[in-house]
Amino acid sequence: MSDRTHELVLFDFGGVVLRTPFELLPEHVTWRGPFGPPGHDELWDRSVDQGDELHERDYWHLRSSELHPDAEDPTFALMRDLYEVDEDRLIRPEMVQMLERLERDGYRIAVLTNDMRKFHGQDWVDRMTVLQRFEQVIDLSMIGFLKPAPQAYEHALKVLDIDAADVLFVDDQPPNVQGALAAGMAAVHYDPTQVDASIARAEAALGSRG
Repeated sequence: MSDRTHELVLFDFGGVVLRTPFELLPEHVTWRGPFGPPGHDELWDRSVDQGDELHERDYWHLRSSELHPDAEDPTFALMRDLYEVDEDRLIRPEMVQMLERLERDGYRIAVLTNDMRKFHGQDWVDRMTVLQRFEQVIDLSMIGFLKPAPQAYEHALKVLDIDAADVLFVDDQPPNVQGALAAGMAAVHYDPTQVDASIARAEAALGSRG
């Protein structure tokens, strides 16, 4: 059939297929994560440091609390402000094109995400038509563990009924990439500030197509 090295591409959603909150924030917000100058956002640097206990979810809670200090769930309030717009303003067109190429070439595609429903709510998820492209959308929001915990990748492999060696994992968070590698998957870091280069790295990692 082919000498391809992987059967399935497992994507993170937020930051990879979906634009990051940083790309949607109003101009007056000074913290910009990977989109700002090095060192300008100490909390973000901590969240991507594999030796730091600050998780991405913690980062967004702290930053959202600055903008929505009185909200019961500051992160949900911020995400509602940023993401309650038309889908075509939220989804990266370059990624839609990549998904179309993968579908055409016979790859399985799925999503493994930490906080889709927690950050956005079920109604928003139901409106995202791009999710229909994936055979599975594995949302860890309410399960009890998150990437990069080993259980996250074990759970995904079980749901997808696939061996780790047959999976290419793509994520914008370095700790999550390292977690996938530790689980036996191939993995590529997706830099949302360099979308075309990140897609090229992912496609190169797939090897030959048949």
